[in-house]
Amino acid sequence: MTGYVGNLNAAQEEALKKLKENTADVYNPSYDDYNYLRWLRAREFDVAKAEAMMRKNIAFRRNIGADTILEDYKVPELIDRCFPRGYIGPDKDGCPVRYMPFKFLDLKGFAYSVKKSEVLKFLTYLFEHDIKEMEEMTKKTGRVIEKHSYIVDMEGYTFQRATNRDGLNLLSEILKLYEAHYPERMKTTYFINAPIYFNLVLNLLKPFLSENTLKKFRVFAKDFKKYLLNDIEAEILPKFLGGERTDPDGNPLCESFINFGSLIPPEKYVLRKSLKSLEEDEGVCCIKVPRLSWRLVDILVPEANSKVEWEFETSTQDIAVAFCLRKEGEELEELVAPERVACHLVPESATFLCEKPGKYALKFDNSYSWLSTKKVFYKIKVTLAGKDEDCEDSLT
Repeated sequence: MTGYVGNLNAAQEEALKKLKENTADVYNPSYDDYNYLRWLRAREFDVAKAEAMMRKNIAFRRNIGADTILEDYKVPELIDRCFPRGYIGPDKDGCPVRYMPFKFLDLKGFAYSVKKSEVLKFLTYLFEHDIKEMEEMTKKTGRVIEKHSYIVDMEGYTFQRATNRDGLNLLSEILKLYEAHYPERMKTTYFINAPIYFNLVLNLLKPFLSENTLKKFRVFAKDFKKYLLNDIEAEILPKFLGGERTDPDGNPLCESFINFGSLIPPEKYVLRKSLKSLEEDEGVCCIKVPRLSWRLVDILVPEANSKVEWEFETSTQDIAVAFCLRKEGEELEELVAPERVACHLVPESATFLCEKPGKYALKFDNSYSWLSTKKVFYKIKVTLAGKDEDCEDSLT
């Protein structure tokens, strides 16, 4: 594979030389050929673009204090307790591997309770920790280790949380941080226990991911353990992931070094308190859903690959919500199964990318409630492919 130390063609050699010359004014003794080549590969050896990217990163590191973040940064208590993560160790090539269980990942909760800048600083802290591990493994193995891997476990990660608008916005900021300031660091990301809606979420996030990053994704449903063991030694990999490792007390979940996180309770949504209820928004619609019943809100999607976004809240108690495709006659195909949501505590939102045009419907399902009629306030937006404006007359 060209573009790496020891395997450069003539044009790449020249680009490397030129980048060093152009950035001589910001030279740091820690900058080696591996460092320069990461910026060049990220910009397909376009020297001007690589230089611009590198200079932005230098300013970023200075502003956020990345060079000393491992020594002087204290993780905020809420993030430390609720953000799921665990450092597993090196793979068979010596590259650090981090486990990220999404079952209790609450990006919406973080968006409502912690400043975005604090979340991004915490992620910077994690990335810098992994780079420190790369440096330690370089010393230990005598080989340069410059990449890391992630195991992203999506078991229990609901569609509602995965497509919440505010959560997606925060996730996009995290991805932009990683792509802009840690390019060419990823070796592999293993998505395990991937749900049926995985590709939908990935399509929503693709604009923030480079082609090189996307090529490093490996997606598995349940049959993932043998593939992890191909790359990670059994004594390193936790038992619940297919390895042999347990805690000293025999706990196969390895909770001594894996934090599975927790959902953030609505009373912690301090950044949301100043916002008004959805009921007070301009253009909001209202529908009553009787007990033991459900109601549909029809949505017309005129073009393929249009994005449907909805926001909703109830005046009291929860409601189940599903997203459906209207087929011939009155037949409904559930694209997203009903999920009960506590939207009386805080407005909820979700997004769906429609691969084909047609008639869709949002289903508010109260069939489980024996006593209460629910009043639902909602707003729906349809954005055509490649456009930022919403489509008018999308409700039918």
